[in-house]
Amino acid sequence: MTGPEDPDVLVVGAGPSGLLLAGILAKGGARVTVLESRDAPNPQTRASTLHARAMEIFDSHGVEFAPGLPRSAHGHFGGLPVDLSRVDSAWAGVWKCPQPDLVRTLTGWARWHGVRLLHGEHVESVRQEGGRCLVTTRAGAAVGAALLVAADGQRSTVRSLLGITCDGVPATRVLVQADFRHSPLGKRRFERRGRYTVTAAPLGAGITRVMIHDPRWPVGEERTLEDLRTAWNTSTGETLPPKPSWLRTFSDEATVADRLVEGRVVLCGDAGHPFVPIGGQALNTSLMDAEALGWRVLRYLDDGDSQALHDYQDERSSWLNVLAARVRAQARLLFDTDVSAEERKARLAERLDRDEGFRGKIADCLAGLDVCYRTPTHAVRRRLSPAQLRRAGAPAGPSRPRRALVPDGGRDVDVWIRPDRHWSPVARDEALCDWDDAVRLLDDLEPEVTL
Repeated sequence: MTGPEDPDVLVVGAGPSGLLLAGILAKGGARVTVLESRDAPNPQTRASTLHARAMEIFDSHGVEFAPGLPRSAHGHFGGLPVDLSRVDSAWAGVWKCPQPDLVRTLTGWARWHGVRLLHGEHVESVRQEGGRCLVTTRAGAAVGAALLVAADGQRSTVRSLLGITCDGVPATRVLVQADFRHSPLGKRRFERRGRYTVTAAPLGAGITRVMIHDPRWPVGEERTLEDLRTAWNTSTGETLPPKPSWLRTFSDEATVADRLVEGRVVLCGDAGHPFVPIGGQALNTSLMDAEALGWRVLRYLDDGDSQALHDYQDERSSWLNVLAARVRAQARLLFDTDVSAEERKARLAERLDRDEGFRGKIADCLAGLDVCYRTPTHAVRRRLSPAQLRRAGAPAGPSRPRRALVPDGGRDVDVWIRPDRHWSPVARDEALCDWDDAVRLLDDLEPEVTL
């Protein structure tokens, strides 16, 4: 594949973040090719939870689900229930969409906008020369593009080829997750059964997802179906059905790549931040990566200034470190069983019950509505709320910020509105207070969230 067929952007990985980014870029006029190593879409259910910010992003880019997705009001922070129906969004709540359905929807939407999707193309080498990024695949294809985006998951091949490492607290535990069809198992929500933490939740269409943590399982070792069956029976007294539709072992890793940009290569989604999948945080964060990167790439293609890509790296890296700490905090609340952990969880539960303001902040955190970016000169405020968006008018175009007045704190503020609907005051001296307010969510319980 050479010559006229060469794309402007090559996306590696046809998961949710890669497909969303590809569609955003194609909508903006870029020629985009997506390479997927699998011969067909992954049938595993995997992630299934979408939050308000993700649904806002889909809505703003014209991604439609048919039929409509089922909605629930209930989320959780570290296993503690949180009502997400009152957050300030037209898409308040939790929306359920098994990953194969999400990928199918995004595939159709991306292709409709002109994205070229090639399955069975496993990347074997990446090199940068002559102002291009050149990729060869196991099947013998050679593709060149102005930019390569690695959206190929937690075990990213591209990240590995470039020698990019991930920083943060290493994994301390492993968990097993599996889906069973037509199972008689009752619902369990992060139950403590002796040393075990167990979950059983219906996913619809006759599927029940189970998850279990045994603190005695060593980190780095894959667990078998027999391990799962034994642990489940020991902890609950129940016998699991004979065969799951899929099973995986995963860790409580919550790390961030030491860099998201390497020349003409950019990391997006799980490739840039291997997060333990708690409450949909990993999937929803990856979708927000695509939104944050899309307009930056279009600017880069427009004027060739790589600063747009480095701005993405600086902004997302700073916030991803905050999110990594929050995910680790949730993992401790879910799985630690020592006395101090139980006391910490009791304090958080009590505060959620009595403190409406704190309850709202936790809900915003889970819904993805409190994202705030820190840069060397200022912070970019959170996304425009529905009321602010109506007052300011339509959002900016696909690749350029625009100036407008936004109501904030009882006054109109002269601001720049970005294509991702984040905004910052033209007068920058007051903006850092938003960053401080956003990251201090759990200071009294988890100091490390103030990274």
